[in-house]
Amino acid sequence: MQAEQWHRVDPADVPDEGRVRSVTVAGRTVAVARCGTRLGVLDNRCPHQGGPLGEGSIENGWLRCPWHGYDYDPVSGRPPEGFTDAATAFAVQERPDGVYVQLPVSGPEARTVGDVLVETLVAFGITHVFGMVGHSNLGFAEAVRRAEERGQITYIGIRHEGAASFAASAFGKLTGRPAACLAIAGPGSTNLLTGLYDAKLDRAPVIAISGQVPSPVLGRGAFQDLDLSAVFRDVAAWTATVHSGSDHGELAALAVKHAIDARGVAHLVLPDEVQVQPSDAAPATPVGRLARRAVRPDVDALARAVDLIGAARRPVIIAGHGAYSGRSALVALAERLGAPVATTFKAKGLVPDHHPLGAGVLGRSGTPVASWLMNESDALIVVGASFSNHTGVATYKPIIQIDMTIRPSAGSTRSRSASSATPT
Repeated sequence: MQAEQWHRVDPADVPDEGRVRSVTVAGRTVAVARCGTRLGVLDNRCPHQGGPLGEGSIENGWLRCPWHGYDYDPVSGRPPEGFTDAATAFAVQERPDGVYVQLPVSGPEARTVGDVLVETLVAFGITHVFGMVGHSNLGFAEAVRRAEERGQITYIGIRHEGAASFAASAFGKLTGRPAACLAIAGPGSTNLLTGLYDAKLDRAPVIAISGQVPSPVLGRGAFQDLDLSAVFRDVAAWTATVHSGSDHGELAALAVKHAIDARGVAHLVLPDEVQVQPSDAAPATPVGRLARRAVRPDVDALARAVDLIGAARRPVIIAGHGAYSGRSALVALAERLGAPVATTFKAKGLVPDHHPLGAGVLGRSGTPVASWLMNESDALIVVGASFSNHTGVATYKPIIQIDMTIRPSAGSTRSRSASSATPT
């Protein structure tokens, strides 16, 4: 039998005659109602669809839920004749020093599917979640709160879901590691899309997590019911829905792997009821799952690149967004060669403007000096750039191309002459 304990209700929270209000007592939210000479305390969750009874009203002696108009006796919680879903009622005493309610003593918090998901993300090195908490992601948000109390993760609340996805995208660009962004079902999740497209186009790893309507009403036109996997399929490299019988830890692990390996967006959809289902499953771990992706350039190509640089009298470096994680090595190379560094429009600021070799942005969003330096060069070292028409890299120059430097040792090189594109 579960132990119970009496708790005093703050006098300011005791409602007047004919009123009901939501009150937090000992960490639990209850609905306190006064109807005539009777004072009642019910669990704040309507047994119909979870509506907040404390935000309802007293109508003809009944406590009416504000969501769908279901009625309950404000003291016993019993419904009218013909209905069977009773609200949970708690014992109440009006003593000389105030109102007291008897509540069950809270036991250890049950471990949930949400905990398995969060523990897996933590095991794979996820340190930050940006998001907005609402009705359809509360179970996952509670698991994040518990992990934050343990010092394992940081939650940053925002005022619009778009800010969360842009923040996660920026985190991925600046660190090379994914962060998560969290939203509720329907429009909360679709608000993530612009920031996630930013991540997709800039190859930033991000994990997007969507709350979803309960599985039994999915596809039946419920409030905020959308096929989120279909909505996210273009922006995400991978998307999956976590069902009751899923391998929850494995799906969270796959989300991280796809975000890192594809350098893009991975998306998880969490139906409301699945998040809070009890689970004793162990979280997935990264052991044997994440390998180093360093690639050594072809020896001959590397030798030809060295020869081309050695022969150049006016080399210029063009750095794209893909050079960000290798910027220290790039600046060191520029200083050794005495080569000015122009950046693409996406990489603006990669080399500080106050650096003596900083040449600013190249292309239509750039400066004349960057264009002049490129045109006067006799070799271009292009690092982590896509050769966008907006940047306008002079392909008729001899070029050494080093691809995206997410891993500093990864790279490939090639050069082009005015007449043909030939590997070096």
